[in-house]
Amino acid sequence: MTSPGTWSRFDGFVDAAVVFVVVALVEWELVVADLLSDEGTPVGVRLVWASYPVLDAVLIGLVVAVTVCTRSLQPAPLYVALGAALWLVSDLVMALVVDADGLTPLLDVGWLVGGLLLAAAAWSPLTPPRASDARPVDRVRMGIVLSALLVAPVLEVVAWLGGADTDPLSMLAATVVLLVLVHVRADRLLRAQAELHEVIRSRARYSEALAAHSSDAVVVLDEQGRLTRDAPLFAALAHDPRAAVAGADVLSLTSGQDGEEARAAFERALLAPGRVVTSELRGRVRDGQQAWLGVRLVNLLADPDVRGVVVTIADVTDRRRAEEDLAHQAFHDSLTGLPNRALFDDRVTQALHRAARSGIEPAVLYVDLDGFKTVNDTLGHPAGDQLLREVADRLRWATRTGDTVSRLGGDEFAILVERGHDPAEDAAAMAHRLLEALAVPVPIDGEPVRVSGSVGIALGDGQATAASLLRDADIAMYRSKQAGKSCATVFQPHMRSAVLERMRLQTDLVDALAAEQFRLVYQPVVALSDGRVVGFEALLRWDHPTLGAVPPGTFVPIAEDSGLIEPIGRWVLGEAARTAAGWQRAHPSPVPLTMAVNVSARQISSGLLTDQVVAVLAETGVDPSSLLLEITETVLVEDPERAAECLRQLHARGVRLAIDDFGTGWSSLSYLRQFEVDVLKIDRSFIASITDPDEAPDIVHGLVELGRTLGLEIIAEGVETELQRDRLRAERCDLVQGYLFSRPLERADADALLRQQQPAAALPVPAAPLDDRVTVPGS
Repeated sequence: MTSPGTWSRFDGFVDAAVVFVVVALVEWELVVADLLSDEGTPVGVRLVWASYPVLDAVLIGLVVAVTVCTRSLQPAPLYVALGAALWLVSDLVMALVVDADGLTPLLDVGWLVGGLLLAAAAWSPLTPPRASDARPVDRVRMGIVLSALLVAPVLEVVAWLGGADTDPLSMLAATVVLLVLVHVRADRLLRAQAELHEVIRSRARYSEALAAHSSDAVVVLDEQGRLTRDAPLFAALAHDPRAAVAGADVLSLTSGQDGEEARAAFERALLAPGRVVTSELRGRVRDGQQAWLGVRLVNLLADPDVRGVVVTIADVTDRRRAEEDLAHQAFHDSLTGLPNRALFDDRVTQALHRAARSGIEPAVLYVDLDGFKTVNDTLGHPAGDQLLREVADRLRWATRTGDTVSRLGGDEFAILVERGHDPAEDAAAMAHRLLEALAVPVPIDGEPVRVSGSVGIALGDGQATAASLLRDADIAMYRSKQAGKSCATVFQPHMRSAVLERMRLQTDLVDALAAEQFRLVYQPVVALSDGRVVGFEALLRWDHPTLGAVPPGTFVPIAEDSGLIEPIGRWVLGEAARTAAGWQRAHPSPVPLTMAVNVSARQISSGLLTDQVVAVLAETGVDPSSLLLEITETVLVEDPERAAECLRQLHARGVRLAIDDFGTGWSSLSYLRQFEVDVLKIDRSFIASITDPDEAPDIVHGLVELGRTLGLEIIAEGVETELQRDRLRAERCDLVQGYLFSRPLERADADALLRQQQPAAALPVPAAPLDDRVTVPGS
C-alpha cells in the first residue's frame, strides 16, 4: 500500500510539471522558438541561450510544487523561487530586447542577486517534511492546474491581436501534455476524495463501536437540555426508556434535590463554554440499592460540528459504594459493626454542642467486660470474637433509639445517652439494664459462658469535652472493678485526683528499681510446737523519695497492671534467696531455714519464672526445698493450664509451693490436687474470727483438717493474740506468723533475732494496727 506521503509528493510533481509546461510554452513562443530558428547563430550557442529560460522554467516548477504542497513555507524554497524569478526575467529581457547593452548592468544585478538568493537557500536550515505538513488539495492548487489549459488559447489570441503567427505544433503538443497532466491530477483528486470518505466512514464506525461497547454514554443536548439524537446507552444507564429518544428532556427526568443539582450543573456549563463541569447524581434504585451516575458536561455550542452541550455519563455506583464502605470502616468497628472511638468522640462533641443550647447535658457510660481475658485465653480468639459480637447485640438491645453504642477496643464499650429530661437518671437506668443483659450466660459452642461488666458513668457539667467525659467514665469504671465488679459507679471529682496520683506512682515506679528505692523486710514464721523461728516471708517495701513509705497495697496493683511487677519480682526473688543463703550459712540447722516469696500472676504467665528460679538457686546455692513460692488462688483460676505447667516444673526441681490467703477466693479440692501444693496458708481474716478460747470457728477448723487430710503443711497468718495462738495450737496448726511474735523486720534485726532465739521462746511484741501488714502478689 502506497503511503499518503508518497502520493502527496506525486501530486506535487504533477503540479510542477504543469507549471513547467506552461512556462516552457510561453518561453517557446516568446524566445526559444526564435533563438533556435536563427540560422546565423551557431547551433551550440543557440542551444545554450535556449537552455537558460528552459532551466529557469524547471526551477520555477519545482519551487511552485514545494510551495503549494506544504502548509508551512520555509525560507529556502522562497529564496529559490525569488532567485529563479530574477534569473528568468533577466534571461527573457536579454533575449527579447534587441538593444540590451544599456540594460546590461541591471541584468547583471538580476543574475547576481538571483545567485545570492540561491546560495542563501543552500545555507538556510530545511526541516524534513512530515506527512502532517502535506497541504490538502484546495482552490489554489486546483486553480493552478486548471488555469494552465487557458495558456495556449490566450497565447493564440494575443498573437492574433498582434498580427503574429504561432507554432500550431507546439500549441498542440503543450495542450495535449496539459490535458494529460490535468486528467492525471483530476483522477488523483477523485481517488483522494474517495480515500478521505473511506477514512471518515472508518472513523465514524470506529467511534460508533467504541460508544456502543463502552460502559459510559455520551450524549449531546441542546440549549434547553433536550437530546439531539437517540441515546439507547444513556437510557440503559439511567434505567429509563424515556431517555432513549431524540428530543427527550433529560433534565426533567431527574427530580428532587438531584434534579436541582442537574439543572445547576447544566446552567454552569452554559455559562462557561469549553469548561468541564462535573457532578454526581442519584439514579433509580436497582436491586434494592441506590444507583449513582457521574456526569461530565462541556459546552460546545459554538463548535459548528457539535452545536450542543456534550455530556458524558458513567455508572459510578460501585465506586460510591466502595467509598461508603471505606467511610463506614473508618468510623465503625469491623467485628461488631458498632461506631468506633473516632465516631463516638464526634457524636459526643455534637451532643455537647446541643447541650450548650438546650441545657440538658449528655452522659457517657464506659463498660468493661469482667473475665473476657479468661474466655479469650481458654476458649480461643474465635470464641472471644463471638462473645464480643453477642455483647454488642445485647448493648444495642439495652439502649434506646438515638443513643450511641460504641466499641472502643478490646472488651471496652462506651454508650452516649442524650435527649432525655434527666440524663443522670437515664444513665443509671441504662446501666442497670446493661448489667442485667450481661448477666445472662452467652452460649458459645454449645456451652454457656458467663461474663459480667463493670460500668462507669460520667455526666456533662457544661465544661466537659468528649475526651474528658470518656476519661471520667473510665475512672468510674475502674472504681466499679475495685468495688467487686459487675456494678456501676458514677464519677465524682475526687476520683480524678486518685487517678492522677496513680499515674504519678506508675511513672515513678519505672525508675524506682534502678534508683534502689525498694527494700525487703522479713516476717518470721514460727513453729507452734516450740516457738522457734523456722523461716521468713519476704515482704516488699518502697521508700519514695518525696512521698516516703508507700504501702504495698497501693503500688503493687499498679505494678501488676503496668507489667513492672515482672522486673520487680525478679529482684525480690534474687534478693530474698541471697539473704536466705547467708542466714543458712550463718545459722545452720538440720532443717534449713525457709524463705517464702510471693509470686504474681504476670510472672507465671510470662513463662520465664522457672528459668529465673533455677538461675537464682544456682547462683546462691540455696536448697530448693527451703524456697517457698506463694501464689494466690486467683492466679490458678485466670490461666490454670499455664499455671499448672509452670508449677509442675518448679515442683519437679524441689521448690515448695504454697497457696496464699486460702479460702478467700475460688479454691477447690480439684485445684489443690492439680497443682501439687505443699503448704496451705489460712487468711488472716479467718484467724481474726477466733474469739472463743474453747472452740475454733468452723471455717478455721475445717481448713486445718482439710490441710492435714491432704498432707499439707498449715501456716496461719495474722496471729495477733495469745488466745488465737493457743486455739491454733489446740487445732494442731503447724506454723504461724503475725504481730504476736514479730512485726516484719529489717535484715539486720532478723539476723539478730536468729542469733538470740531460744528453743520454744516466743517473742512478745507490742500490738500494732492490723492494716500495717499487707501481703500482696510480689510483696
